[in-house]
Amino acid sequence: MRALIAALFTLTACNLPPVDGDGGLEPEPTPDAGVDAGTARCGEGITPADGIVLTTTGAVSGLAQGDTFAFMGIPFAQPPVGMLRWRAPEPMTCWSGVRPAIAPGPKCPQAGPDGGVVGDEDCLTVNVFAKRGAQAAPVMVWIHGGGNTVGSGSDELFDGRDLASRHGVVVVTMNYRLGALGFLVHEGLNAESDAGVSGNYGILDQQAALRWVRDNARAFGGDPSKVLLFGESAGGQNTMLHLVAPGSKGLFTAAIAQSGGLYGTTLAQAQTGLQSIVTSAGCGAAADQLSCLRSVSAATLAGIASAISPLDRGVRYSPVTDGVVLPADPLALVRQGKQHGVPVMLGTNADETSRMVTNVSSDAEYQAAVRAQYGVMRGNLALAQYPSSRFSSPRAALIALTTDATWTCPSRRFARALASTQQAPVYRYFFTWRSPGPLGNLVGATHGLDVPFVFRSFSALSTNFTPDMNAQALSSAMQGFWTSFAATGTPTGSITWPRFPANGDEALELNTSITPLTGVRTADCDFIDSLVP
Repeated sequence: MRALIAALFTLTACNLPPVDGDGGLEPEPTPDAGVDAGTARCGEGITPADGIVLTTTGAVSGLAQGDTFAFMGIPFAQPPVGMLRWRAPEPMTCWSGVRPAIAPGPKCPQAGPDGGVVGDEDCLTVNVFAKRGAQAAPVMVWIHGGGNTVGSGSDELFDGRDLASRHGVVVVTMNYRLGALGFLVHEGLNAESDAGVSGNYGILDQQAALRWVRDNARAFGGDPSKVLLFGESAGGQNTMLHLVAPGSKGLFTAAIAQSGGLYGTTLAQAQTGLQSIVTSAGCGAAADQLSCLRSVSAATLAGIASAISPLDRGVRYSPVTDGVVLPADPLALVRQGKQHGVPVMLGTNADETSRMVTNVSSDAEYQAAVRAQYGVMRGNLALAQYPSSRFSSPRAALIALTTDATWTCPSRRFARALASTQQAPVYRYFFTWRSPGPLGNLVGATHGLDVPFVFRSFSALSTNFTPDMNAQALSSAMQGFWTSFAATGTPTGSITWPRFPANGDEALELNTSITPLTGVRTADCDFIDSLVP
């Protein structure tokens, strides 16, 4: 995750957007009964103290650092192993005594950087970062990216201590099942489900984590009536999805989708597309494929490759519109006003695909790459709108086209649908900061570059990047916008951020100078939208 944003802040690709809601300002009530009832049952005889918190399933002790505590590796559901593999997460049972929460839990199984597999199937944990003495603080719940295939809530880039210390918020990061373990669709799994569907286990994990936050926020000094859900890439897309997922209603009061895309897959499409997983796992010829799959090691399943970039082809692990967890296409639901009606901020980076595209060096190579990606007919239309002569190089043209088609324009489409069908405000940003020097010229405002600005986690970068005064100022401004939005549903700072209007194109440019924009690649997005139903 940090390799080329190791060469400039790495975070990998994307994933998806769900039902109900009247478009009003008020979310469903967020009950706060869980801690009182739960601790009486699970934490009997233990008194909360500095660094010791009673949760609904028992007491945990945290790690102090300066004026904050980190509580890491807290299980929010039972291990999804054995017969619980490919089942909705089950509530965690109580533990006795004080459970140390001073080290992250294992990652969910995934491909490792050296080509092997890392992680453990017993991975459903959260990390909580809170300022000492916090009371009724806004809660910020982060969904990590990684194409629903890799990543962890414990990545150093998502360390919430700086946000907690500087702004007094409570930050929660989570793990959720990934890859084949989190998103497999199979007819055998459909048959054993009461709802007759499968897949979306990673989404159900995220909902379980949000319920854990609802029930435990106050114990860590948080306010369960002020919960911001935010994420980047796949985490941003999943955040968009939770805006319409019935099981997510009432579990958060505002949402931020950073570089979240719109990619829908039906249950039938996923079942066909993921059949290769069964074959790769050695279960294609089995009389009982499901029993065979449950006997396969988690490492084997996690090692089955997928396309983690929207620019790739082949197997894709993503949420599916199954009619239950996700009732229908998310954008269609929002256009019908069936979202949960909370304040939303969403935005993208100027050069999202700079680390994903083919390295074309000539106009002929550029044209061939576009036609290969979009087909001959659409490719020719795209080439007419994005001729390489418009840009500094054929590579720059390819980055612009793929960034707009995959992120910039779908984000505007979603913002327009939200602003047209709900009373709660919508805000949009366009992140354009680039690192000084050759590397910045090469990758620009690449995918994931905004994340260390939000968490102020520059020290986690393997590039040994030291932010200059301008970068530090932008980080401070973004933290202010993000945390005020968590508290009030309005991003506030040194500049007034205008609401995104219905059918508009406005945004706030986030760079060393923060400036309102009246349009973001308007003509290009009008063209791309003309090709989309």
